[in-house]
Amino acid sequence: MLKFARYLPDYEWSPTVLTVDPKFAAFPSVDASLLHEVSPEMEVIRTRAWDPFRLYGRFQGKKKGDVVEVGHVGDNTDRFKQIARWLRGNIFLPDARIGWVPFASRAARKLVLEQKFDAIMSTGPPHSSHLVGFAAHKASGLPWVVDMRDPWVEIYYRDQMYEGKIAKKIQSVLERRVLSTASAVVSVSRHVGIGLKRRVEIQHHETISNGFDPADISHNQATRTRKEDVFTLAYIGTYNLRRHSNALVAALQQLQKTMPLEVHLVGKVDIAALEDYRTNGIPVKGVGYLPHNEAVAYMQDVDVLLLPLPRVDGHHGAGDVSGKVFEYMSARRPILALGPTNGDLADILNQVRAGHIFDHEDEEGILGFLKDCVESRSEVWSINDDALAEYERPRLTGRLAHLLHQLSSDS
Repeated sequence: MLKFARYLPDYEWSPTVLTVDPKFAAFPSVDASLLHEVSPEMEVIRTRAWDPFRLYGRFQGKKKGDVVEVGHVGDNTDRFKQIARWLRGNIFLPDARIGWVPFASRAARKLVLEQKFDAIMSTGPPHSSHLVGFAAHKASGLPWVVDMRDPWVEIYYRDQMYEGKIAKKIQSVLERRVLSTASAVVSVSRHVGIGLKRRVEIQHHETISNGFDPADISHNQATRTRKEDVFTLAYIGTYNLRRHSNALVAALQQLQKTMPLEVHLVGKVDIAALEDYRTNGIPVKGVGYLPHNEAVAYMQDVDVLLLPLPRVDGHHGAGDVSGKVFEYMSARRPILALGPTNGDLADILNQVRAGHIFDHEDEEGILGFLKDCVESRSEVWSINDDALAEYERPRLTGRLAHLLHQLSSDS
């Protein structure tokens, strides 16, 4: 959404951003370096919120940001966390950010009634943001775009939330009300859109994927020197046990018999996953969170970029496309992905010729790919530049602007 807001003025759209005041919210990480992308001319309105993560952190004696978990919900045996997950899955609906909705809805209704706007757009997760968009749409009658960056009812970690029948029903009703009311729904992958349309009758749907910003690549060239005598693999993002692969560890054990190697995990890392690498003799380095510009530079200075998607029980996961894959591709390093081999991510990697995806348990395939990368280490990784250009942020924003023009003209 930051990139959309940055490039929409190039297509004659002037965005006003309604968001939360960080004093009233908890985040797993905050990257202040991205503020330079917010134009001084852009109006940004911040409201207060009630955030249960603040209370949760107080009970645990932790800072509020330390208890926010991204893409997973942590330890399954801790009784306190089990209770917290039950509350999150059955009380805080549709998600734990519901405490922002009353404050934001009031501000949104005031904005659309007092100022002239041509369209409304809400983005999620958190999907509670769409309830704010719903309120603004009902108050104004303006065309409303719902931006679905992850599934709602079918999001992969719901199986850990202990949802009861009533909570499941409420989630389905909220999803249906939002998606059926919206003037248009945008999803970031084809299979996510298929899942949404299978459950809800949607007026208009488009797929506008995540992407990368060429300006980030040119401004943030690699600053480290890659070790010539060590084969380096890196993952940038939140790394947890749902992403961890025993087959990958086994393949690395085989590979290091012929070549010294290191695994670098950049971002928030599950300690249990980190220790599993070490226990199995794999040199691993927990780098910690890096600002966006440093993370982009890091991608360009390793031998292989790891992209394990989270395992999904009872859910095919074909629509799961990690947003980082596009910046990975722009770094022009080979990508080793783990996940559904017939999903949207597989299609993108094949289209751009950026790497390969294997099942989490395919030790033979993983090892074969890594051996190929070792043998071609000194060569430039050749990708399909025309296909990669389709995922540039300015071009993707142009597609969104076209949709907004169409909806506002129709209305």
